[in-house]
Amino acid sequence: MCYITSKVSFDKNYLQMLESLLLSILNIKGFGPKYLFRYKDIIVEKEQESTTVLEAITAIFEETNRINKVSISEIDEGIDRAEKIIKQCNELSIEPISFLDERFPKNIIEQSELWPIIYGIGNVELLNNYSIGIVGTKIPDEHGKIISNRIGEFCTDYEVNLVLLHQKGVVEEVLNTFDYTHIEVLASGIDLMYNPLDEVYNDDMRCVISPFPPGVITDDYKYIEASKVVACLSNRIILIQDSPSDDTRFVLSYFSRMPRTLGVIKPITSALKYQINSGNVILLSEKIKGVIKYCRAKDVNLDTVRCTFKELQSKSDYPQFFGEEELPF
Repeated sequence: MCYITSKVSFDKNYLQMLESLLLSILNIKGFGPKYLFRYKDIIVEKEQESTTVLEAITAIFEETNRINKVSISEIDEGIDRAEKIIKQCNELSIEPISFLDERFPKNIIEQSELWPIIYGIGNVELLNNYSIGIVGTKIPDEHGKIISNRIGEFCTDYEVNLVLLHQKGVVEEVLNTFDYTHIEVLASGIDLMYNPLDEVYNDDMRCVISPFPPGVITDDYKYIEASKVVACLSNRIILIQDSPSDDTRFVLSYFSRMPRTLGVIKPITSALKYQINSGNVILLSEKIKGVIKYCRAKDVNLDTVRCTFKELQSKSDYPQFFGEEELPF
């Protein structure tokens, strides 16, 4: 085999060669996540046979008939971008975790091929724990705050691992009374929220992840992607309170396509007609049709909704819902 020569050198001390290889391919124009998932066996094989990232990329592109569709300069640029990302991660103590790493969340692999690499700090072993997702409005009323606090206390007592999107409101209220393991999902680069001096870097009870590398600034698209990560990571999700709004619907749009259970808090009788509770009411009363109305997305319809629903009226419903055993309701 005749390998392409390149001016770009790759320091493998920054990260294992496999992660370096995947990042390099992702940063070459025309190659995205689908390519990596489709040819994962070839990628692993050629990585093991190669001594440099460039050598591996050349072998992979030849094997998959892509070698004549990409220029040397494009390969150089992809490797260079990946090298910069890995250097940033190394300097910031952020760990890239690829879908070929056994620590990569199995819940994500089973449901999606959107993110071949995620970025994490803290205890990344939590990513494969049985987890409950928490969703709800950023502006809960007093009743919503009380329910959130109760759920935080319950999940602490019963040692439930939680998945939370980084935002205010219901999520923040749950954390006020919660003291156990949890996964926080960001819609930006981790470095924009935390620095290496923050306690989370050495916290065994917490993990922070993002589908985006360091330096990426949040926007609407990033928020939607982070919401999808929450949906995939969650074995079950509980909606505490919402109107409905964008605070929740992006998570539910993705979660509803999975054969998993969505728990919905039933508002107190006197508050059933409050606008802040209208999201809960529509889900409880209309189930699948309610999800479709709630999400307001063309790709959420009668053929795509696969989740089941559990009405949670009181704290006595919590043990069965939050339990790791998939007990029938």
